[in-house]
Amino acid sequence: MSCGESSKSSPEKKVEKESILDGFWMRKGTLQVVNNVTVDTLFYGEDIEGMKNVKAFSNGSIFWINNRTDENSPWTRGNGGYGKFEVTNDTLTEFMSHGSGGMGAAMRYFRDSLNQQSIEFNFAYNLNDNYYTQFGGAVPDSENKTSYAEYYEKLPSLRKSKIDGVWKRVYEISYVNGIAVDTTSVPTDAILDVKVFKDGYFLVQVDVTRLVDDPSKPEYGGGGNFGQFEYDGNGNLVEYGEFTSGNWNFPEREPRDKRNAHYAAVSFYDDDLYIQITKDTLNQGQAGRGVVYARVK
Repeated sequence: MSCGESSKSSPEKKVEKESILDGFWMRKGTLQVVNNVTVDTLFYGEDIEGMKNVKAFSNGSIFWINNRTDENSPWTRGNGGYGKFEVTNDTLTEFMSHGSGGMGAAMRYFRDSLNQQSIEFNFAYNLNDNYYTQFGGAVPDSENKTSYAEYYEKLPSLRKSKIDGVWKRVYEISYVNGIAVDTTSVPTDAILDVKVFKDGYFLVQVDVTRLVDDPSKPEYGGGGNFGQFEYDGNGNLVEYGEFTSGNWNFPEREPRDKRNAHYAAVSFYDDDLYIQITKDTLNQGQAGRGVVYARVK
């Protein structure tokens, strides 16, 4: 489906396109387009140089993460971003506000220097149920005969669950011997911890640039993680992280690596608020911390 083919009204098309975008997408390469005709595909991915780049769209929020490392960067893993998005007949607009690694540092710099809450990126795009392309960071000029587009394929849905959606950390609760001893609210002006669960995949971004406030420190890069998850509906959550961003210096792992997975007990206060408490199933030394997440609408 090209950007302007449907005869439906604009509101209907907007809802339809958002519905198609909803989910996780893996970048497979770059298309070279001349006179609106694709003439070459430059593939890259985990089979070529080990590159991975994932995007997630859900309920007006956009997440992305890659595993691209830079030995000259103070952050040992890839980059990631978080923001909001809008889609029209011919333009996909990303309003990026936070991130991890170099993206987190860049968003903090641009938000401060421009005195804005988010930075706007406009893309021309083509979209169907299985793939989409976005063109070069801007809508191409009609006089520019050659353009380049990022090419993404949709990851297959693995499962649906009650926990699907976009969530933001709002509280932390400390436990000793299974008893809650302290509750700390998470200041949103200092830390943004957001995660999305969808179709059996998860992606988290934690921006701490307002908390650390010193770009020379590794902690300034925050962190992110992508992988698969399982939630059984009975309070048991397993997150199988595959690769990270920012300062979360974990080695890349195979999908569904049970030995290095994160195990948590989950309890819902209601449909829009839940707590997860890390289990010490594998002696990971992380027990005693409860994290409360509120649904982002």
